[in-house]
Amino acid sequence: MTRARRLVLLAVLMASVGSACAIQPESAPNDLPAERSNVFGDPATGDVAAGDNRIYLLTPADDDQPERLRSVLRDVPTEPAAVLESLFAGPNRAEREEGLDTAIPADVGLTAPPRTVGQVLTIDVNDVFDALNADSLELAVAQIVNTATTIEGVRAVRLRIAGETRVWPLGSGELTDRPLTVYDYPGVVESSQPAFPGIPSPRG
Repeated sequence: MTRARRLVLLAVLMASVGSACAIQPESAPNDLPAERSNVFGDPATGDVAAGDNRIYLLTPADDDQPERLRSVLRDVPTEPAAVLESLFAGPNRAEREEGLDTAIPADVGLTAPPRTVGQVLTIDVNDVFDALNADSLELAVAQIVNTATTIEGVRAVRLRIAGETRVWPLGSGELTDRPLTVYDYPGVVESSQPAFPGIPSPRG
């Protein structure tokens, strides 16, 4: 055997040994820490912040600024029921630690599958909104409307209580029973525009 052939054979043997020593996957799955948190102090149910779908939560409270909505990611099917149930679950643990919250009561739930007629999505929920004051109710409805209209093909939301039409507050403070759009709540969503630096005052 020539020296060149011996070197080639040695290289092949070393490569085989290296691949045999590679890290192998574990045979048993590991338990992952729960990514659950809570709204209003009840048991936590928020989903992991990942995926392509979005829901809207409340930004951290600030004495100088009104509460606004912030979109966060959710890895759920792009179906109205799945997106809405993820919204109703509220913030997850990490989001709660960042100060995100929800105005939607923890025991809200769908009483019928959401259905779309044209570009209007009808959402039937149980009656859990009576305990909310006017400001919280407006924010809760804005969360539902802004979340639902992220679903492809949905431009407006008809929100009902167990099949019954109700009136809902708009951003203007008026009440309406017509389908709701994001334009009914101007300025409620947190702007993604970065704040401009302040102009320094001239020195005297």
